Amino acid sequence: MALQLNANQTWEQLAKETKDEMLESFWEHGLHLIPCGSKQDFIPEYFRSKHPFETEEEVKMRWSKTPRVKWSDYQRRQPTEEELTNWLKIYPGANWAALTGINFVVLDADSQEAVDFIEEGNTTRTTLKQSTPRGGFHYFYSINTNLEVRNSAGHNKLDVRGTGGYVMVCPSEHYFFHTPDTLPIESLDELPSLTQQDLDAIHTFNNKGKVESIVKQPLTTKGVDTGTRNATLSRLVGRWIREGWGQRELLIKAHDWNQSNQPPMAMVEVATTVQSIINGHMKRHPEDLDGGVIRWNTSTWEVQLGDELKEILEQEDPILDISVPEPEGGPLALKSYADREWQEMDSDGIEQYWGDAFIFERARVLLIGKPKIGKSHWLGAFAVAAATGTEFMGTAFSRPMKVVWLQAEIIQEFLKNRIDLYFQQFLGDPELLALGQSNLIPSGRLRKNFMRDQDIDMISEEIAFHKPDIVMLDPFINFFDGEENNNADIHKVLDRVDKLIDLHNIAFIIAHHTGKERADDLSFMSARGGSVFAGWFDSGVKLLGDKPNVTMFYEARNAREPESHAAAFDYGKGKWTRVEFEQGPDEIEIASVVAKQMDITKFYTRADMEFVARQALKKAKMASGERAARYAVSYVQKYLGDRVRTHVVPGKQTWHYLAKNEGKKPWEDED
Repeated sequence: MALQLNANQTWEQLAKETKDEMLESFWEHGLHLIPCGSKQDFIPEYFRSKHPFETEEEVKMRWSKTPRVKWSDYQRRQPTEEELTNWLKIYPGANWAALTGINFVVLDADSQEAVDFIEEGNTTRTTLKQSTPRGGFHYFYSINTNLEVRNSAGHNKLDVRGTGGYVMVCPSEHYFFHTPDTLPIESLDELPSLTQQDLDAIHTFNNKGKVESIVKQPLTTKGVDTGTRNATLSRLVGRWIREGWGQRELLIKAHDWNQSNQPPMAMVEVATTVQSIINGHMKRHPEDLDGGVIRWNTSTWEVQLGDELKEILEQEDPILDISVPEPEGGPLALKSYADREWQEMDSDGIEQYWGDAFIFERARVLLIGKPKIGKSHWLGAFAVAAATGTEFMGTAFSRPMKVVWLQAEIIQEFLKNRIDLYFQQFLGDPELLALGQSNLIPSGRLRKNFMRDQDIDMISEEIAFHKPDIVMLDPFINFFDGEENNNADIHKVLDRVDKLIDLHNIAFIIAHHTGKERADDLSFMSARGGSVFAGWFDSGVKLLGDKPNVTMFYEARNAREPESHAAAFDYGKGKWTRVEFEQGPDEIEIASVVAKQMDITKFYTRADMEFVARQALKKAKMASGERAARYAVSYVQKYLGDRVRTHVVPGKQTWHYLAKNEGKKPWEDED
């Protein structure tokens, strides 16, 4: 069966049935297809938040090429027929992509210059191309079994889409195929393959005009700044190769040069960079290949080292100790509790920062609440109290702390206004004010991604420079480029946070949003991506309710958490103050009024209870607003617990019911 390409027909000319048939034809020919977004979709807020400076049209365009599934899974296997059928149902307007490097590879020519380069015969000609929305073309080629074509896309004039990449395909919007005289193509295997000469020509084309500008930059063998070490080393190795140095000499020269950097790179990183440049050179110039070249596979994190490389790595490394001591006993080196190591251990060596083991050295702290409830004010006031060593919410810090505040929402000028507000209470004490200001290291509105290696390295180096006690991240979502509901993405970021904690011996506070549905329950499962966050933190703070009086709820794994309380942010004093509510007969009266309106045969969700409370309070001519209703429900639980029970189901609503109710519980399994 020939590929159903519907050549020379635009997206608008194709019926939905035809589009589905095309995709099924591609699947039958072994293509690994994945559904993407479309410009007609409702674009999720998490995706918009990752591109705050782009126009609406740019965001739509980007979304239209974004996979709706975890596409890396389908690099290893083709989607099943059932998966494809299901996607066609749930994503009826989707654009579609096909993974490259498996059945075919593509030359992606976006510009007229790149199109002319191919059409003029500088690469092997192909009989199948596809129009793209920008006026360019995708040129399709079969797999060359003797040549691995890797994905190479970025700032090139002509991109190569190979192993590890994907391209949009018709019937995606504004994509359609061109074939000569609409001749049928029985299989992609009929198409020509790219050759090494093609790749060399493409490399020359992409780098035309770049080499001169790079060479003009001064290249020195002296040490360089942290941010340019890798790039400089790459250029140096390239120069040394052209000078005729052998592999052993390259490694030794790179090692010697690295010692002039402050700080030096880890030796493993140096060796990796050198080997990468050597491999690239050998790929382009196979005539230079000899028996001394070492093949080093880093993709599996298992490095096969030749003798020469081992010799270099065995030299003293000023940064990284790559030796791994043999465990004593079992592979985990576990010991009986009767062992001396256990018996001589105590927690006195862990410094307490705030509260009784609530925030401590190397603590993982989670601050959550719905948007605009005051999380940044909590962090700012907390940071100022920590920096001055004074009290926060009635609890003093053990000493003045150095705090790094990484935030991504407030521009620097406006953040200064806020911080001045928090320090206002110390204007009468110049020494304490100066101490606090020197101990607080805030950022302007950062645009960094903890999932990006370069960004996390910069953050780590900044922490190493300032040596803080506490680092605050505000808010989590702006330092994260993954899917909030994807546990693997969340785990990756939190693992990196854990590494920062262990490396720099810091307490780390993450500010994060709750989901809308569970913003005011007490569970930390209400955090977006809740199950992962709920299992991560040592101490948690949740802000509930509505301003001005916000309830602060605490949960700790290593301590007896502080009692929950209400607080309001005082803009006049620039600090949080506790709000004390009088207790007495009025609360009992309110609880009784609400309970009398409950149906003894009915089960209630939290929302149901608040509705009953509002109706009961209104009927009794009492305050009946949303806040009053919430407090009323709390009074019912507090004073009438013998009559009204509360049952909490993990991950579900909180249900209130009368003890006399014999009906089936809503949380019980259905028959």
